[in-house]
Amino acid sequence: MKTDVVVVGGGPCGLLSALLLGRLGISTVLLEKHQEILEHPKAMGITRRTAEIFLQTGLLEQMLQGRPAKDPDATSQWLKDGLNGTILGQVRYEDAPCPYSSCQPFRCPQPHVERVLRAGLAQQPSVRALYGTSAQSVREQSDSVAIAISAAGSHEEIEAKFVVAADGDRSPIRQQLGIERAGPGEKGRFLSVYFRADYARELAGRVGLISNVLGADFFEVFVAVNGTDLWLMHHYLQDGESAQDYSPQSFVPIIQYTSGMPQVPVEVLSVNPWVMAPAIAKRWRQGRVFLVGDAAARVSPSGGLGMNNGLQSAHNLAWKLAQVVQGRQPLDWLDTYAAERLPAARFTFANSEGNADEITEIIERAFGGDWDGARQAIAHSRRAGHGYGQDFGIVYESAAVHPDASDAALPIDPVNDYVPQGRPGHRAPDFLIQDDKGQSMSVLKRFGYQFTALLAAQAPDGLLSSFCPDAVLLREGVDFQVQSTQWREIYGVSDKGGVLIRPDGYIAARVA
Repeated sequence: MKTDVVVVGGGPCGLLSALLLGRLGISTVLLEKHQEILEHPKAMGITRRTAEIFLQTGLLEQMLQGRPAKDPDATSQWLKDGLNGTILGQVRYEDAPCPYSSCQPFRCPQPHVERVLRAGLAQQPSVRALYGTSAQSVREQSDSVAIAISAAGSHEEIEAKFVVAADGDRSPIRQQLGIERAGPGEKGRFLSVYFRADYARELAGRVGLISNVLGADFFEVFVAVNGTDLWLMHHYLQDGESAQDYSPQSFVPIIQYTSGMPQVPVEVLSVNPWVMAPAIAKRWRQGRVFLVGDAAARVSPSGGLGMNNGLQSAHNLAWKLAQVVQGRQPLDWLDTYAAERLPAARFTFANSEGNADEITEIIERAFGGDWDGARQAIAHSRRAGHGYGQDFGIVYESAAVHPDASDAALPIDPVNDYVPQGRPGHRAPDFLIQDDKGQSMSVLKRFGYQFTALLAAQAPDGLLSSFCPDAVLLREGVDFQVQSTQWREIYGVSDKGGVLIRPDGYIAARVA
């Protein structure tokens, strides 16, 4: 069997990679060892930037159907002596519009994300999804990669121009290629316990998406899955303990004790072990093989940025692979993937590690009996910020960006602050346009996963053709209507200027 690209791993990052490649008409084979989706929730948070990706791909509304049935009362909170105990600190849930995007962050269990992506993938005629199939090995050749696969006792070999390894934190492909990782090492072993307990009535007015519960002799993290009766609890394993020391039923009294609601029945649905060992691969490319998702970077779960980081990397890579497969760019141009996304991952990694350090400080203060100090640490947490810089402020510098000698407007706090600007290498700022019926909509919905030339009213059609001759033209006053010309001020262009938007929503070039 021959194909253009093989994607190994059918989690969210692998599925999105294959979906985007399919939409660009690239012959793709997806390999996923599990036949069915694993129903145990893992990642839960969708950031604004990732929501924009789903908006662009037309999947946002389907993703939003996986939100909790009821909005929480708090985004995150710290409590003493149970979910119904004393509130030490709280970030209240706000549904206020974001000034920089039409998209809001939301909670969506990973199984739902995978279902939506699988359904979208099934509509791509150029993609063949092989569920229940494992990649056994990869062998690099002069102009291709041979992938040995197995399924139900049968064995076969696929020849592909490129391989996307989205095969998880332990990534057999990364290990086979001998790619090392850098990180602080193992920081804890946990059991993720998925359970049912009807806490909604008991916690009326104080349900948190994430509830960090402290007691004199325990610390547990509860995650609201559906806002009513489905929950996750992340249980820390002490030194010398292992997953084998616990049965699902053994968690019932633990949950009842630490929740502070022993009278509420608990049904444990599944238990999944995981290790907190954040690390970033030192190389994201070897020859024709590329790492994506946790195979490339595993960040601390504090802040819920891991899956988002991986999805944004997949969004960055797919169109670049298509450019090379279609003969539009040379092979070495693919180095722009790591040049852009590796620094982005390091930024996200540092942000997540900062969040984890704050959590550690709070726990240590509480266990030492310094509850006032714990309250102060919670009150000064960076996690209470908006995170606009994390969402929108990551900047790319590579051969896939054409600089225009302008200086970037720098935010004071790069994690929480964001300055919208049309400088090449920055995410294209969102603004509202009017459709044919006069209804407002995000301009991001018009970009599509393609090159788009966003032109001011008096700009010539060929203004940006030297950068990309076949970009889709969107002209102010013709292809989109605006109530004001403020978008030009934000983008830094005159009424004769324009910007070239890449398929991943970043600005490739600007003619002011």
